[in-house]
Amino acid sequence: MADDKMSVEVRKAFERLMDVAQAQGKADLVATLLREAADALQKQRPRGRGLSEEQARYLIESGDFTPDELAETEREVAEGVLAREELNTRLGALAASLSTAEVAQRLGIDASRVRHRRAKGTLYAFMVGGKRRYPTWQFTDDPKQPVLPGLAALVEAFPKDWHPASIQGFMSTPKANLLVDGERMSPVEWLRHAGDPEALVDILDSFLQS
Repeated sequence: MADDKMSVEVRKAFERLMDVAQAQGKADLVATLLREAADALQKQRPRGRGLSEEQARYLIESGDFTPDELAETEREVAEGVLAREELNTRLGALAASLSTAEVAQRLGIDASRVRHRRAKGTLYAFMVGGKRRYPTWQFTDDPKQPVLPGLAALVEAFPKDWHPASIQGFMSTPKANLLVDGERMSPVEWLRHAGDPEALVDILDSFLQS
C-alpha cells in the first residue's frame, strides 16, 4: 500500500514538473536533467581507494582544503554522503546552463554566431542529451564585456574527461594563489579583474600532474 501511494505521489510530482517546464519552454532541459539523474543513480557504486598522497597534498597546499577538511571529506565519501551531493552538484551544473538560442538572445547575436564562437573556443559548451549547453558562469552582466575575458585559454586547457560540474566547481572556488588586494579570487572573479588566464592554466596543469 505504501509503495502504491509513493508511486501516485511520484507520478503527480512528475506531471506537475512537466506542466511547469512546458509552460516555461524548459521541457527539453527538464528531460535532460531527469536522464542525467537516472544515469548517475545507475552508475553509483561504492568508491574504491581514496586520493593518492600526492593529490591530497596538492589539495591542501593549494588552499582548497585544510587537513581536517580533507579528512572529513574523505570520511563522507566512504559513507556515501558525497554521492548524493555529487548528484545534486551535477544536476545543478546542468540547470545553470543555456541553450544555443538563449545564448544568442543574451549576446544579441544569431545562433550561427554562437556556434562559430564555440567552434573557435571563445565560448565553452558541453553536450548532454544530444544538445549543447552553455554554462552561465562564463557570462557577465557587463554589456561591454558579456563574456569572461581570457576564456579561450581555459577552454583549451579544461580536461576533456571533466564533467561540467567539475569545471563549474573549479571556476567558482577561490584559490590560494589567485589574490587581488590580498583577497582570494575564484577563477571567474580572477578573469573579471583582468587576471592572467595563464595563471589558471598553470593551476589546472598542477592538479592534473599531481
